[in-house]
Amino acid sequence: MNINLAKEFMKKLIDRAPSYGFDDAESCFTQDVSMSLHVLNGEVSSYENSSEQGVAFRGKINGRMGIANTTKFDDASVEYLLSEAKNNASIIDDDDEEFIYCDENNKVLKHIQLSGNYDKNTYDSFSKVGLSLERAILDSDSKIVAVDYLSISCGQGPMLTLNSKGLDSYKDGDYISVFAEARAEVDGVVKTAGHFWFGNDIDKFNEEDFVKVLNKKLLSKFGASSVKSGTYDIILGNEAFISLLSTYFGVFSSYSMQKGLSLLAGKEGETIASDKLTIKEVPMYEKALIKVPFDSEGVLTQEKAIIDSGVFNTALYNLKTAHKAGCASTGNGFRSSYASSVSISFTNLVVMSGSKTFDELCETVGTGLYITDLNGLHAGVNTISGDFSLFCEGFYIENGKIVRPVEQITIADNFFEVIKKVSDVGNDVISYPDGAGEMFSPSLIIKNVSVSGEE
Repeated sequence: MNINLAKEFMKKLIDRAPSYGFDDAESCFTQDVSMSLHVLNGEVSSYENSSEQGVAFRGKINGRMGIANTTKFDDASVEYLLSEAKNNASIIDDDDEEFIYCDENNKVLKHIQLSGNYDKNTYDSFSKVGLSLERAILDSDSKIVAVDYLSISCGQGPMLTLNSKGLDSYKDGDYISVFAEARAEVDGVVKTAGHFWFGNDIDKFNEEDFVKVLNKKLLSKFGASSVKSGTYDIILGNEAFISLLSTYFGVFSSYSMQKGLSLLAGKEGETIASDKLTIKEVPMYEKALIKVPFDSEGVLTQEKAIIDSGVFNTALYNLKTAHKAGCASTGNGFRSSYASSVSISFTNLVVMSGSKTFDELCETVGTGLYITDLNGLHAGVNTISGDFSLFCEGFYIENGKIVRPVEQITIADNFFEVIKKVSDVGNDVISYPDGAGEMFSPSLIIKNVSVSGEE
C-alpha cells in the first residue's frame, strides 16, 4: 500500500476518534515485504515471497487504553477500529496507566535506512547463491556428508505512527540473512554445526569465508570426549555469551521488575557484576547494521550503560513502566508489528570488549574449558532465579592452549553469579541480530564454574 494512502487512512482514524469519546488516539501502520528460499540436495526446496500490512489503532478513554487492528483500509474499517477499541477499553483489566506521547521538540521523526540493494534480492540471485553455497560446503571436505538446512531470507518494510498529540514518525530499512547447518561423519560418529551471516547486500556475502568458518566449527568437534566433574575456569565464547545474555536479558526490563519477575528490582545503583563487565545500549552504534534513533512510542533513544563496571546503572523503561516508577522513559518501548502491543526491548546492546586476544584469554586461564555451544536454553534455565543447567560443547585448555574438543558435559550455575565471576573480557567481538537491533559481545573468562562430566 502506498504510504500516503496509509497516512490518509490513519488521519481519518485520529480525526474520528473524539466522536467515539477518545481523549487521545494513535495509529500505527506497518508493511513487511519478505522473501525466503531454502536449498536441499542440490535443489530449491521451498520459496516464499510475501507482503503483509496492517493498521493498529489505540485510544485512551476514561483513563483506559483500547486497542484494535485490521488489514483492511476502507471506511468501514475506520468505524470497526474505533468501536472495537472502545469496547476493548471498557473491559481491559490493567491498573497501570498507558500513554500516548509526543515530544513537543521532536514531533516529526524520520529514519530511513534502506541500503539501495534490495532489488538485487530475487529468486535467481538467491538460488544462485544458495546452490553454490551448498555445493561449496559439500566439496570443502570429504567428511561433510550433507547440508541439512540452508536458507536465505530478506525483508524490508516501513513503520508509520501518527497520534493526536502531533507525533509523525516513520522508519524503514532492509536486511538479508544466510544460515546453513552441515553434517559430517567419521567412523560412524556424526557431528553438526551451523553458521549465520547478516547484511544488506547479497553481493557482499563471501562464500569462501562462510565455508571456512562453518568447517572450523564442524570439523573441530571430532575426537571430543568428556572431562572429569569439577570446578573449572571457563572461557565463555562470544556466541555462547550472546545466547546466555539474550535468554536472561528480560531481568533488566522494568516490566519484569514491576511484575516480580526479576531479582534486580530495586537494585539500580548497586554493584551486581564484576567490575570487568560493562554492558551498554548504543542505539546508533557505528558498527551496527541497524540504527535505532527513536522507539515505537516516539521517544528518542539514548546511549546508556546498563551495567557500568559492575554497577547496575539503569533498567529499561517504556512510557508505561516509567510512569509507574516515577521516572522518564529510556526509549525502550517497541512493537514488532502493527498487531503487537508496545513491549520493552533493547536496540544495539554492546558488551564492551577488553584488550586481550582469544589466545591471551587461553593463556590467562591456563587449564580450563572453552565453551562454544550452550544447549537447552529454553528448557534448562530459570529466568527468574537465574539458575541454569545446560549441556555444553567446547574445548579443553591446557597450559594456555586448546588441546582437544569436549562434549557430554553440563555446566550448572546462576546467571547473576556468572556476571559477578567475570575476570577478563576479550576483544573477539561478534554480533547477532536481536531485540530491536543487534547484540555485540566478545568472549569472557568466568571463574569457578561447576562442570559435570566423568566421575
